[in-house]
This record gives sequence, structure tokens and C-alpha cells, in this order.
Amino acid sequence: YVDESRCIGCRYCAEIARSTFRMEAEFGAARVFQQSGDTADVIAEAIDCCPVDCIHAVSFNELEVLERH
Repeated sequence: YVDESRCIGCRYCAEIARSTFRMEAEFGAARVFQQSGDTADVIAEAIDCCPVDCIHAVSFNELEVLERH
């Protein structure tokens, strides 16, 4: 899950985990476009590299709640 309101558009996640994250051109923020598009290690590295800590690994149930907000 990417908290798009906190994302600063640095592109680190999209450059590291290219099959999981993309930059949303209209909003200038990262977005997950394919769950598990990269290996777990690559996704973890992308999450760790986020300078504003706006990417979170969450369960499906947590994702539903977060997307409603």
C-alpha cells in the first residue's frame, strides 16, 4: 500500500521494484500496480528505500480499510 498523500514522487520504489510500482503521472505519486510483481526481497528493498516511509506491506483486509480512507 502506498499512502499517496505522503508520497513525494522520488521514484525510488518504481526504479527498484519495476514490476510492482509505477509512478502515477496525473498525481506524481507512486502506486502499486501489480501485487507481488517482484520478489519479496526486491519489494522489501523498495519499501526500505522510501525516504518518507509511505509504503506499507499490509494484508488484504487492511488494504480494504486503507483504500476507503
